[in-house]
Amino acid sequence: MKADSLIEENDQLRKQLTPENKQYYEELMTYIRANSTFKSDLDVEQILLDILNDILEAQSNNQTAQSYFGKNPKESADDILKSLPRNLTETLKFALSIALGYIVVFMIPSLTTPGIKTDLGNLIIMGIVSFILANIILWLVGQTIYQRKVVKFVIDAIAVLLFAAVVAGSIFLKTPLSFETNGTVGIILIAIVFLIMTYIYIGIFKHRMPWTIIYVVLTIDAIIGVLSRIPVIGRMITDPVIPKSTLLWILIPGCIIAALIGGVGTYYWLTKHDEN
Repeated sequence: MKADSLIEENDQLRKQLTPENKQYYEELMTYIRANSTFKSDLDVEQILLDILNDILEAQSNNQTAQSYFGKNPKESADDILKSLPRNLTETLKFALSIALGYIVVFMIPSLTTPGIKTDLGNLIIMGIVSFILANIILWLVGQTIYQRKVVKFVIDAIAVLLFAAVVAGSIFLKTPLSFETNGTVGIILIAIVFLIMTYIYIGIFKHRMPWTIIYVVLTIDAIIGVLSRIPVIGRMITDPVIPKSTLLWILIPGCIIAALIGGVGTYYWLTKHDEN
């Protein structure tokens, strides 16, 4: 059985938990998942499912998850994590998905306009940095589970700052390894990056929200990048049809509305998902 099947079964069985037991189990589940980066997904999900079934059985006997599993779930979770061996394949998979994910997210938008140089050195360096920071952020997320609100806020703030550092690095870090991607070369490069992005979206993120929104936006960028490199269509896209001053009054409100729709849509989906 694959890890995805176990996750789906877990999602369905959790609906049977009482509110108290559900909170207890989901905190335990989040802590274990956040701290199992280099473990086998299959092993982790199988253990989580076994724990869930045990709690459901205890619940049927009018026993709470806390009384069954203990008042110190963090200690039990740490023991479980220590018992799981490190998995080299999962480590490489995670590293590649983070590095390639960074390259895709920041490379495709830069390819929308011919003539703008693509900084390969930036992509390589920041891809590695993203992998390192992703591990730190995941570790920080795991540390927030059994902490007080003030500590959680501080840890969340650090995670946000680390993410901001990645974005800043992608913008301000410049290297000599820059090249232009005009014409056919650009189209081929966009096609390759788009295929990698599609594999990550379907194979790793399993076309889940909020990755679907990111995938749609990057797909639109990829289409614009290809069309802008076709001579006739490219001129229609790049040549201004209306004055820039007027265009700004259209683009700025449009971007704000699009961001609100995307943000509210993602929040609604996540809220609905949590309720289920």
